[in-house]
Parts: sequence; C-alpha cells; structure tokens
Amino acid sequence: MSDPTHDACRHAGVGRRGFLGLAGGTLASAGLASLLGAAPASAAPVGGRPDVPLRFALVTDTHVNVDSPQSTVWLTQVWASIAARDPDLVLHCGDITDTGRPDEFDRYAEVLPTALHGKLHYSPGNHDVRWDPSAKEEYRTHFGPGPYSFDAGGVHFIGFDPTEVLQEPGHYGPGGLEWLKADLKRLRPGTPTVLFQHFPMGNTFYYVDDQPEVLDVLADHHVRGIFAGHIHKEVVSGFNGLTQVGLNAVRNGALYYWVERTRSADGTPVLRVSRVDIAADGTETEVPVSDMPLAGDAPGRPQRPRAVSLGKVDRGQLPVTVRLDKNAQATSVAVDLYPQTVFGGAATPVWKSLTASSGHRWTGSVDVSSVVPGTQRLRLQVTGADGSWWEDTARFEVERGADDPRPRWQYQLPGSVQGGIALIGSAAKPVAVAASTTGAVVAIRPGARDTHERLWHAQVGPVYRRPAVDAGARTLFIPSTDHRLYALKAADGRQKWRFDAGAPVLSAPLVAEVLGRERVFFSAGQNLFALDAASGGELWSVPGRGFSSGRAASDGDRVYTAADDGYARAHDAATGEQLWAFAMATGTENHVALYSGWDNVVAVGDGVVVVGSVAGSWGLSATTGALLWKVAGSAMYAPTLVLDDGSALLTTEFGIMSRVDLATGKARWQTNLAVRVFNAGVVIADGVAWAQSADGKLLGVKLSDGTPRGRLQHSLAYSFSTPAIAGGTLVVGDQNGVVAGIELP
Repeated sequence: MSDPTHDACRHAGVGRRGFLGLAGGTLASAGLASLLGAAPASAAPVGGRPDVPLRFALVTDTHVNVDSPQSTVWLTQVWASIAARDPDLVLHCGDITDTGRPDEFDRYAEVLPTALHGKLHYSPGNHDVRWDPSAKEEYRTHFGPGPYSFDAGGVHFIGFDPTEVLQEPGHYGPGGLEWLKADLKRLRPGTPTVLFQHFPMGNTFYYVDDQPEVLDVLADHHVRGIFAGHIHKEVVSGFNGLTQVGLNAVRNGALYYWVERTRSADGTPVLRVSRVDIAADGTETEVPVSDMPLAGDAPGRPQRPRAVSLGKVDRGQLPVTVRLDKNAQATSVAVDLYPQTVFGGAATPVWKSLTASSGHRWTGSVDVSSVVPGTQRLRLQVTGADGSWWEDTARFEVERGADDPRPRWQYQLPGSVQGGIALIGSAAKPVAVAASTTGAVVAIRPGARDTHERLWHAQVGPVYRRPAVDAGARTLFIPSTDHRLYALKAADGRQKWRFDAGAPVLSAPLVAEVLGRERVFFSAGQNLFALDAASGGELWSVPGRGFSSGRAASDGDRVYTAADDGYARAHDAATGEQLWAFAMATGTENHVALYSGWDNVVAVGDGVVVVGSVAGSWGLSATTGALLWKVAGSAMYAPTLVLDDGSALLTTEFGIMSRVDLATGKARWQTNLAVRVFNAGVVIADGVAWAQSADGKLLGVKLSDGTPRGRLQHSLAYSFSTPAIAGGTLVVGDQNGVVAGIELP
C-alpha cells in the first residue's frame, strides 16, 4: 500500500497528488481547492450566461487493469484524441480502475497525456473503492476527496461521490444530501447546474438507495442534467427537469463524449453531446447523442404532481389519487410498487395506469397484498406528450400481523452504521453498542415498552466493521480506518489503549483465549495481527498475506483467515506460524482479488472450518486444511453460524438460506428469502433465524425446518449491519445512521 503522504513517485514530471490533483487550475479559481476537498467556491455565483464558450470531454469506466493490456490500448487512443481537441476540461465518471489498487492507478497515470494535466475532474466508481484496502485513501491521494463543485463556462458542475467503502451500490446519506442542498442554495437563481457521478438515477436504475431524496433536492433547484457511467451503455432520459446521459464505457472500446455549449434551433442555450468513436486505424466518427437544455423548458417538469394522496390499504388494495397542474398535458399517469428488493441494479416497472377524472385528478388503486409489513414506497410516473416524464415516490404503511416484529425505538448517529452491533452488559441488562462511519460510538440500553437509554458516547476514527467484546464484557475493540484498533472500557467508553496498524483496519476483530490469555486477531492492509487484549501489545504479525475485510475464527490452538490473495489459511494462534493454506480461487491477480474470500467471516466448530467466496463455501479440516465438502453459492458476505448440534447456517447474497451438516455439507433444509443478504446476515433468537436483508427487511425463519416466521420492513435504507439480540429486542443499524430497536414476536 502506498503512503498517502509520499510524493516521490512521479509521472511525466507530476507527482502522485499533483498529476491529477491539478484539475480545475485553468478554470474558475475555486477548481483546484474544490477538487482537493475544500468548501464550495466563495466567488460570486455564476449566472446563466448563454454565450460563454465551453468545450469539454466525458469518459467513464476505463477499468484499468494491469493484467489486461487492452484496458489501456483503447484509453491511450481516447486520451490522444481528446488532447488534440484541447478541451476546457474533462470529466471522468468513475471506475477508473478495476480494483482500486496502487499499480492500477499508476498504470492509468502512465497513459495520461501531459496536455491534459490540470483539466481532469473525477467522481469515483464502485470498482475504485469496493476492493480497496485503503478505504478510499488511494483514490483521494490521487484525486482528492468528494463531493466538490466548480464553475466553468457559465455552468456549475458538481462532482459527487455516492460510493460506499467495501460495498457495491451508492448512498448519499443525510450528510451528503445536506452538502448538496448547501452547495445548490448558494447559487444565483437560474444558474445552470450539471451533476456528474458514477451511478445513473431514475428511469429503470436503482443503483443509489436514497435516490428519491436526491431527486427531490435536485427538483427544487436549476439542475439541468446528470452525466453518469456504471451501466456500460448509452442511455439518454428526460425526466424531473433533467437530461440524464448514461455513458458507454471505454472498457467497451475506443470512445468518448464531446460536449459544446451552443444554441438549439429556438435559441435556447444547450450542452450539445456527441459520441466520438475511434476506429482501429484512428478514423473518428462523431455521432449526435443529445442536447441538454440550460434554460427554458426542462424535460418532464410540467408533469410534476401538485399532490399525491394515498388512502388506507383495504383488502390488499391501496387507493391512489394524483392531482396535476392544469398545464401538465399528461398522456398517462401510472403507479407501481417501488422495487425495494432491487439491490444496486435495474428493474423494469410493471405500471398500473390511473384514470383521468375531473379537476386534473387521476385515480385508481394498486395491489399491495404481497408487500412486507412496515413503511413502504409507491412509485409513480406522469408522462407528457413529448415522452418526458416526472417520477416520484410516496410512502404508505402496511399493518403488521401477530407473528411480525414490531418497531420500538430509534437512535440517530451521524454517518452510516455499516458495522454490526456488539453486546455488553449482563444477560439481565444487555447493552447494545453501535459505531458509525464518522467514528461515533454509543452504548444503548433497551428499556421497557418503547424506551431506550444512551449510557455513554465515545469518539474514535471511522468504523466500517463490527466491534468485538472480551469474554467478561469489560472491553470493546473497535476497528477504524484511521489505522487504529481501539480498546474502550465497556463501562463508560473511555479509551484503555489503541494500536496503530499502519493501514486502515477494515476487518472485524476477533477475541479468543490462547494459552490462558485473551488475544485480539484482526487484519489491516496486507497484514494479520495478534495483540494482547489487556495491554494492546503486539504479540506477532504476518505480512503480505492479502487483504481481508472479514473476520478470523479461532479454536484456541489455531487462527483461521481468508484473504484476497485467494487463500484460506491456518496460523498457530500462539506464534503466527502458517500451518496450512487452501486455494479458494485461481487466475490472474485481478480475478482472484475480486472473487476470492476477501470479505469472508470465517467460522469454526467441531473440527471443521467454513470459508467462502462468491463461488461457494468449503468445509475444511481444522487440523490439516483438507477439503471435506463444498456447497455452491455466494455465501461469503453473511457470516456463517455454527450451531451446537453439528450443523451450520449458510446464507447466500441472493437470500438462499441452508442448514447444512457441518461434517458433510449435506443440506437438512433450504429456503429462498427472495432478498439480497450481505454483511448483516443472520441472528438467532428462540429457535428463529432472523435475516437482515440489504434492503431493510427483517425476515424470520424457523430454525427447525426453514418455514417463514415473521417479517418487517424497518428501514428504506441499505443495511449491512449485523444485528444483535438484547433481551427481547433486536438491535440493528442502517446506512442512514439509524440504530433501531425491534421487538421480536
């Protein structure tokens, strides 16, 4: 891993931070500062000056990969063509690299022409941060943090970063939305604004879980367009006052987009977007794609509803009334259930048309009989004669049944609660501990009825994985991306010690007794560490073993791990000596890094170690590493639970839950939850396995036979936080920073 403070590595005479961090230097004076994470420009707000010249290029999804020479062949052609046009700026919409590793950023820098230095602006993609052991440090070292904004050619540009550390989809969060509101609020009314980011929004795209809230913010300002990547194809949409241009990928060929400020036939200032295709012989073909109006009528804005009214659900039907402005000239109004189960993907709506009635109202109903109890969303689309539309959402409640969980209380933390919930206190008075990506740590005691009590609050560095607790519940061990593992007193949250691991601690720590003393095992960067739990002193470390954001397992004699170098390993718990290694994935370094056990929570019991990748789970001999069985399916993310009857509970990312025999891997039963389940996984209480889905659902399954027990939609935000049971209360967190207490039936 490169040191973010090191600037010795040079590319074409420009250092690591400088070679791309110069973006904006030739534009508005705020460009450089904004890219490097300063506050939005304090210069006078730009106006809608229609005749200011502006010429720029767009690229996305370059996916530079050191194992694939082709990944830079097309990119080299693209850069040469763009440099010859001498643009005012260049926007890159993310997935610059394939895995976000230093050698890929270095390779990218090697092919960037000197003529383009100082002209590039970036928004990261999921491939730049998901498999990155630096927790975005590598990206920010090269390009600076986001979000940021700058002004050029009479247009306000916003470079947003909805990517999530260690995760695939996007999320703005309350903090991101507040930043966006503040940046837009400072602009002079009528200032044309364009947002560029990796993920497209609206239409059939559901890559950002809080995009309805984002679209609401954009609708109240003069935001005219979105440039986005990720989908690797060209898709142009006109909706909600926006022209969204989804860009084809450089990974697919030598192509980019050219944009010039000009006027349309009716004199309206527009950004004229064309695609430039470069043939093998260097011949270029420029194809018109779209005009993005900077003033005047905005696509779909006349169709914005004045009001949306939802009635009470009756016999599975939800009454809907949409009232439009008299000038809407809508050709159709349709509704559908919001595709809550779609996780970072696309979905084609199944629209139910409403009927036009007097007073510019459209009425009808939609079947919600299959919807999970709790707060849900309805999506609607009002389409105009020109094919543009306005899309919106409205919330409604579905009543819970006797077997369904019941929401009790909520506690708000800043940032996201992406790590799981830890438990301290006694069995009679359990206390839940949650930590957020801002480093806030709280201890909450669930009370009677709908009450809860915050016992203490502490502050550490950003937390993305579940804290660990010692056997006596006296000490919490908190992993942080500030390179430290913190030991806090469970009684009051005060710091006992902290250990600098030299790299972000993105794994969940494990506490295990070895030779009569408790030790803490965790990974940071490429290293595996063993610390004395009482003092924080380093007992041993193993370097160069691959990145892991999961959690180790131990039986007291050995510690078992899985990492992105493709191996599961056993180390002597006392000395760190490697005892055996099992190959989980083979192929190029890039392929192994993406598809091996980098995010695996290892489990051990009855002499069997269970490890997993996106291809399957393996049962290995704890003593020798010999293969005992393999079960297909991507059960790497949700922690495997070893039960006390010689069985294990496996849950795939696609919601297939299986109870298997630990010795043979043979399934006792299997059930399909029909949801995506990632790091949150499963917790067990009173013979019921409760799965926390990525889309905010809590689903119960009887442990005896896999039949459904109860369900609740407790959040509309993504959840990667492993729940914990505190008495009769299930405690879980979400990406909006909400810690929820839920009463189980």
